[in-house]
Amino acid sequence: MLACVSRTVHNRTLSSRFPALSHTAFRDYLFGAFFSNVGNSIQAWAIAWHVYSLTGSSLHVGLLGLVRVGPLLLLSLFGGVLADQADRRKVLLLSQSAMALVALVLYALTSAGEITVGALYVIVALNAVARAFEQPARQALVVSLVPKSDFPNAASLNGMAWRLSDVLGPILAGTLIHSQGGNPALCYGVNFLSFATMLFAVWRMPSKKPDVVKPESFREVLTLIAEGLRFVNRTPVVRSAMWIDFWATLFSGADALLPAFAATILKVGPTEYGILAASTGIGAFIGAAITAYLPTVKKQGRIVVLMIGSYGLFTIAFGLSTNLWVAAFSLAAVGASDMISTVFRQTIRQLATPDELRGRMNATSSLFHISGPQLGDFEAGAVAKFYGERVSIVVGGLLCLGVALIWSRSKALTTYEHDPPPS
Repeated sequence: MLACVSRTVHNRTLSSRFPALSHTAFRDYLFGAFFSNVGNSIQAWAIAWHVYSLTGSSLHVGLLGLVRVGPLLLLSLFGGVLADQADRRKVLLLSQSAMALVALVLYALTSAGEITVGALYVIVALNAVARAFEQPARQALVVSLVPKSDFPNAASLNGMAWRLSDVLGPILAGTLIHSQGGNPALCYGVNFLSFATMLFAVWRMPSKKPDVVKPESFREVLTLIAEGLRFVNRTPVVRSAMWIDFWATLFSGADALLPAFAATILKVGPTEYGILAASTGIGAFIGAAITAYLPTVKKQGRIVVLMIGSYGLFTIAFGLSTNLWVAAFSLAAVGASDMISTVFRQTIRQLATPDELRGRMNATSSLFHISGPQLGDFEAGAVAKFYGERVSIVVGGLLCLGVALIWSRSKALTTYEHDPPPS
């Protein structure tokens, strides 16, 4: 009897702390997305290592950012229109299938020994084309899986799953590369298999066709894109949440420098490289867990600015580190700061946007959220070529602190208040 009562109280406590988990569709999505994200993370870190092992150049690794960002800049806004006009479930099924096919081709070419740096760039670009349509549909779909009152918790739980995959992905990538004598082919094969969980989760979701008038010409599509851009421009808090993310990640992004930092500064191998790369994810997971467990924060905009400042500060600490564990701790703090900021920025954007515009808003947000780090990788690699990895990282952190200082004067962001759900 007491055990039954204890379990009931425990379940109620979990339900009150993690209300988003009470919704079956969201639970299915969270499970499927986690395993798929692990595979994507394995592949991304393996590609970075692959390019560096073939070229020995941080600049060539940084060029991956430009390769990724090109298709996103060209196609994401069209992906946003599609997310608002079509069944988001079907868009996800098609785009995820395309990304799985890209992973299969990458595995086949690498296994056959036919892969080149040029081929890697082409494959990364093709994957980015699929992501340009996948990201707006995915982000808009998640909001519809839970009531608005539970979305802040859903965003935190989604962040936990996403960042846990960022922990496991690079560790597994380093382990798999080491086990295969430096050949990353198995990493790409694992990513291909991981898409099955996400595809199954999305397939189980009910179809929901939007009640909208379909555009009949390319001009009408451009009109819809312009409507989404106007909404972002005339909504200061949404606009500020996008720009602060873009500038912070443009200056502080250092992922492209990790292979060189591990090999030439810390003088460690692929296993330690995996640990170093996973540290950001560990910190981010902790940050997401904190935001998921604690009650909804009301003054979210102020926390965003504070965390951007923390992001820059610990980036500087990473750049100055001289051993693996100091570097790992600094990157964990970077990850926690970024994750807390991300959860609050996502909540602000999604809840401030009407559903009929959410796909286009998310497409615009994706341009900022993805192009910032990718351009940042190129910028970091270019600076490192002339001044070294350590200088590139430290200067980026200092500029990120400047971004936080500038946006601390943005009233639209710092005075934003989220109305928590009634208790």
